[in-house]
Amino acid sequence: MDSETEARVRAVWEKAFNGRDLDALDAVTAPDFYNHNALPGTPLGPEGHRQVVERLWEAFPDARFEIDHLAEDGDTVICVGRMSGTHEGTLLGVAATGRRVEWRQCHLYRFDETGRAVEHDAIRDDLGLLRQFREP
Repeated sequence: MDSETEARVRAVWEKAFNGRDLDALDAVTAPDFYNHNALPGTPLGPEGHRQVVERLWEAFPDARFEIDHLAEDGDTVICVGRMSGTHEGTLLGVAATGRRVEWRQCHLYRFDETGRAVEHDAIRDDLGLLRQFREP
């Protein structure tokens, strides 16, 4: 792996997540892409990747994703970042609160030899997010 892969992750966050260009996911998502954090029944590949992002946009229509740190370890890129937005739709079983939140996350993307993501896993501060939903 080289810095080209890190640049690809950064571009996807900017183009797909912030730019609302889901077609940008297709170029970097393998047909058998598996997301460990997707809801049961989410398809593999680019379609499943799209569904996860669309669910976030439904809950946070003004979502903004920021990368704080990128690092590579073999075929894996580790991305520490945060999402901020206004909670306007159901997420994690919580109906819209109208609250502005920031959600810290650490993502791990594993890439194949063609430079496409084949696997994703994440560690997120879900408890911190839920607390923000309930704060006065």
